[in-house]
Amino acid sequence: LRGNEMNDLGVKQAAYNIPVARLLGPSTSSAYPTVYYTYNGKTYTLNGQVIAEYDLVFSTLTAKGISTTAIILNNYSGAYPQLIHPKARGGGSAPYYMFNGAEESGVEYMAAIATFLAERYSDNKHGRISSWVIANEINARKEWNYMEYTDIETYVEEYAKAFRVFYTAIKSVSSSAKVYMPIDQQWDRNIKGNTNYDGRDILDEFNRNISSKGNIDWGLSQHPYNVPLTEPRIWKSTKYVKHSVNTSMLTMDNIEILTDYMQQKQFLNEDGEVRSIILSEQGYTAASGEALQAAAFAYAYYKTEANPHIDSFLLNRQTDAPEEVAQGLSFGLNTSGGHRRQLYNVFKYIDTPQHAEYTDFAKSIIGISSWSEIY
Repeated sequence: LRGNEMNDLGVKQAAYNIPVARLLGPSTSSAYPTVYYTYNGKTYTLNGQVIAEYDLVFSTLTAKGISTTAIILNNYSGAYPQLIHPKARGGGSAPYYMFNGAEESGVEYMAAIATFLAERYSDNKHGRISSWVIANEINARKEWNYMEYTDIETYVEEYAKAFRVFYTAIKSVSSSAKVYMPIDQQWDRNIKGNTNYDGRDILDEFNRNISSKGNIDWGLSQHPYNVPLTEPRIWKSTKYVKHSVNTSMLTMDNIEILTDYMQQKQFLNEDGEVRSIILSEQGYTAASGEALQAAAFAYAYYKTEANPHIDSFLLNRQTDAPEEVAQGLSFGLNTSGGHRRQLYNVFKYIDTPQHAEYTDFAKSIIGISSWSEIY
C-alpha cells in the first residue's frame, strides 16, 4: 500500500471490504484508543485499531488520486446479533449475512455505522470514499448474503429495508456519493429447485420495490466473471453465454445485455438517465498461462471502454490470494512470491500511447484483427 506499485500501474479505482462487526467493540491495543461515537442520542463503541487500519488504507488511496469503493459486509459477531436479520440467525455458514432492517435495534446500528463511516471518509485527512456497495452478490443467498430461503419478494424486501438505511445515512453526509446494490454473473439460469436467485429477478424485484416506496438514486454493481471461473478465455463459445436477454450468464463477452437492460424506461433514474453501473469485481486466471490471462484483461478492458454506461472496472486482484490459487484461480497481476506476470505491463500501458506494443499479441490469441470486432 505504501509502495510505488499503484503509482507505477496508473491505478484509478480501488475497492476495499468493510465487515462492519470488525468496527465494533473496544480497542485491544493501548496505542489505538477506543473511539466513542454518539448518534441520535446513543453512544457506540468502536475499535480504534481497526479504524486506524481503514484510515491508513483510505487516506493512502486518496493521496494517490484513486477513487475508492467501500464494500459494506455483514460478518457475524455473537456480540452484535442485532446486525443479523432475525431470519438469518438460526443457520447458514456464509461469511456474510442479511443486514437487519426488520428490527429497530438493527436499523439504529446500521444508521450509526453508515453515518460514522460516511463522515470519517469524506475528506483528505482520513481518506475519501466516493462509492459504497451494500453487501455482496445478494442473489447468491446461500454463499454471500445468508437468510432463510423465502420467496424473492420477501427476500428483496428485507434487503431493500437495509439498503435504504445505508443509502439515507450516506447521502445525508455526502450527497454526491454513489450507493450500489450488487449481483453476480448468474443472470437468468431458471434452475429448477434453486434456492438462490437469478440476478435478473433480483434486479427486477429490487427496482419494483424501491420505485413503489419512493424512488432513490441507487446504482448497480455487477461481477461479470467467466464461466467457469477457471476459464480465462472470455471469447470462448459456451451455451451459458448468449447475446440475448435470456442468457444464463453475464460475462464480459455479453456485458451489453446488462447495460441495454438498464436502459429500459422503468430502470431510469428520476432525470431519465441510465443509473450508474460499475463492474466492481472480476478477474482472469493465469493457471492456463500468463498470455491468456493478459489477453482476457485486454478483451475486458476494451469492451468496457467502448460501453458508455459502465462507470468503473475493478480487477480482482493486485496479488494472488493463496486460497484462490488452490482453486486454480491465479488472478493476480503478481504472484504471492512477487513475480510480475505479463498482465502487469498490459494493465500498466493499456490506456497509454504505448498500448499497441503490449496488446497486439492479445488480438492474435483472441483471433481478431481489430478491437472493434469485439464490440
